[in-house]
Amino acid sequence: MEKYITKPEFRDKKTFVGISFSSISSSESAVAILDDNLNLLLMDKLYTLHDVDYFLKNFQGAKNSMIAVSMAKNEVMIGSRWKYLSRIYHPVNLNSHLANRDCWADRFSKKGTDLFKNLKDEGYSIFRFDIHNAKLAFGCNEAFLDRSPADCKALQTGLKYKLNLENLPSNMLPVAELEAVLGAYTAYSYAKDGKNEKCKKLFEFHDLDVIGFRQGVCR
Repeated sequence: MEKYITKPEFRDKKTFVGISFSSISSSESAVAILDDNLNLLLMDKLYTLHDVDYFLKNFQGAKNSMIAVSMAKNEVMIGSRWKYLSRIYHPVNLNSHLANRDCWADRFSKKGTDLFKNLKDEGYSIFRFDIHNAKLAFGCNEAFLDRSPADCKALQTGLKYKLNLENLPSNMLPVAELEAVLGAYTAYSYAKDGKNEKCKKLFEFHDLDVIGFRQGVCR
């Protein structure tokens, strides 16, 4: 990031927090913190939305940090095969007979959006990020089943060598913690990339900016 210029509004941010946020209780969440020199300061598991809330409100440097929370997958969304076969005949957004009840056609879950919006209103520098966008930018998940052991190993190797995170443990880490590290690096990249050459705002989701990478620039 030496060739990039820190955005003025983030010059006082010295720690970068990534949270891999799960929408279901059977899949754990996690948090990771990087400092301004990409040293890994903390990794820990979080199990519920209450844990996420408790951590952010009790982390001493939270308001002086940049926080990136992953977009949770919508678990009630219909299967991909049905979507592929029916898209020609029944465009979901145009067909009034296919009402989007209970958000079954939404890709991302709305879980936690009220909490994160309230934290933003309280002065936290909080953003959302898409795990798949970040993985694709680093070429980490093109050939492996999502969250499989091979996918986890590829992600850990990519984080260690492509980002020079030398203090990343050599033993296999839980995938949620690796995704949290990826979120922390996304926050770091967005803060340091003043011209948005590498990392930029992608879109908004429930009044929060979703930040991510331009594809191919991190390989």
